[in-house]
Amino acid sequence: MRLTLCLPGLLLPRQALLDTVSDFQLPALMRLLGQGRLHRDIPTAHYVRVMQRWELEELPAAALRLFGEGGEPEADDWICLDPVHLGVDRRGVKLEDPAQLALTAAEDADLRAAVAPLFAGLGELSATRPGHWHLRLAGGGFALVTRALPDAIGGYVDPALPGGHDGADWRRLLAEAQIVLHAHPVNRARDAAGRPTVDHLWPWGEGRLQGRFAAPFDALWTHDSVLLGLARASSIAGRPPPAAFEKAPGNVAVVVDDLATPARRLDALAWRETLARIERDWLAPAVDAVMRGRCSSLHVAAFGADASLDIDVSRLDLLKFWRRPQPLARLAA
Repeated sequence: MRLTLCLPGLLLPRQALLDTVSDFQLPALMRLLGQGRLHRDIPTAHYVRVMQRWELEELPAAALRLFGEGGEPEADDWICLDPVHLGVDRRGVKLEDPAQLALTAAEDADLRAAVAPLFAGLGELSATRPGHWHLRLAGGGFALVTRALPDAIGGYVDPALPGGHDGADWRRLLAEAQIVLHAHPVNRARDAAGRPTVDHLWPWGEGRLQGRFAAPFDALWTHDSVLLGLARASSIAGRPPPAAFEKAPGNVAVVVDDLATPARRLDALAWRETLARIERDWLAPAVDAVMRGRCSSLHVAAFGADASLDIDVSRLDLLKFWRRPQPLARLAA
């Protein structure tokens, strides 16, 4: 087995990371930092890194997510058009985590039916699950500049998005959708109950599936429907990750994204608790498997707002006893 373990959210902003790990002891991760081969790079969005590994110029995320959730995108162009909640602070308007909406199937269907006529000239609006809306583009693709929703969560909303040649027309439609959503009974009921409302729609991931992809892995374990669709389109095994390390044949990539939410919120306590669990369930048993020869290599890919970090380790690296474990502050070096 060769294991690639992707840990979005491991790299907090530098000063926050130093403050958070100053008294933190995680032996397996500290051993990786001391005995592994480290490579630092500029911050890279998770999906951009996926594109690099698959050698793709574009990632048709909408079609892949549909595919990963059991749909059939066929040869059509698709774009995600997801309901989101916006928050406001002193610096501006922020995109909140859509998972906090927790839309019921009935709420989702009612809201979608209300805005679908606005986009009828562009295509057919459907959903694979609450909050995952897909627009089948009847007239082909658009010249749009968008930002992937997972990368935009927690950031400030750029009023110029979507951009590009067709951006102005899309911004007009989205503004009309906001008016419809604001007055909708579902939102009024949610607001009265103190629940977040659907304030806006987020277009992203436009594209179509064209043939099969050549995968750099034999299996991909992830909760991300876009990546599950990519696995399916690459004819490799795709599944949600287990709760803890499991030995499997071949070259396996695992995305453990539990750190992403506390990292976005800069919730140091939740981040520490989550990383301790990842150490126990994934890093420690993976390092032990490499040491015992049950896993030929371990590659840890870490992502954050300020940098990205890759750590490679083999059994030979772990036998170099003179290379001592390093404090977790080295994550920020």
